[in-house]
Amino acid sequence: MSPALPSSGSWGIMGGIFDPIHYGHLILAESALEGCGFSGVLFVPSFNPPHREQKPEASFEDRCRMVQLAIEGHDRFLSSDFEKDLKSPGYTLAVVDFLKLKSPEVTWNLILGADNIAQFDHWHSPEELVKRVKIFVGNRPGYDHQFQDSRWAEQVVPFEMPYIGLSSTQLRKQLKGGRSIRYLVPDEVRRFIESKRLYR
Repeated sequence: MSPALPSSGSWGIMGGIFDPIHYGHLILAESALEGCGFSGVLFVPSFNPPHREQKPEASFEDRCRMVQLAIEGHDRFLSSDFEKDLKSPGYTLAVVDFLKLKSPEVTWNLILGADNIAQFDHWHSPEELVKRVKIFVGNRPGYDHQFQDSRWAEQVVPFEMPYIGLSSTQLRKQLKGGRSIRYLVPDEVRRFIESKRLYR
């Protein structure tokens, strides 16, 4: 996807299934970029999501392509498909360890939405993860209590972001129902979905 991983600076890791990517993901990444002083944001589509019972509806290749299309033209956003080459399940800890091995001069940070922090206890080795990277959480209105009540509240850094009530699940339902997703995803992503007849 991207020609190379970054070799220096402080970068945010934006992992996700991106099935499909939408403006909520992009606004989270842009808010982190502006609010956390990152050099850039690396989007990492999940190849084999370990916490999801059902497989993603779109193929890994199509999800990666949608991410590429969504961030095209943004000089501080990159994407990588390296998860397909990881031997272990696609746990965030494995992603972080891979990036620290391949780009040791980069300060890697993890970007999460505030809804994720409420489920962080159920992630693979969360105690190890907070030792490896600093975690930045988009503090969306309506999720403040989940963030403050989390036992990880003192180990993460909140940043402000606007509330965008979007989810990939919602978009897939709209597409299956024949409804438009215009203005919910970048036009290039919408056209790709239509041309490939995804989520029908």
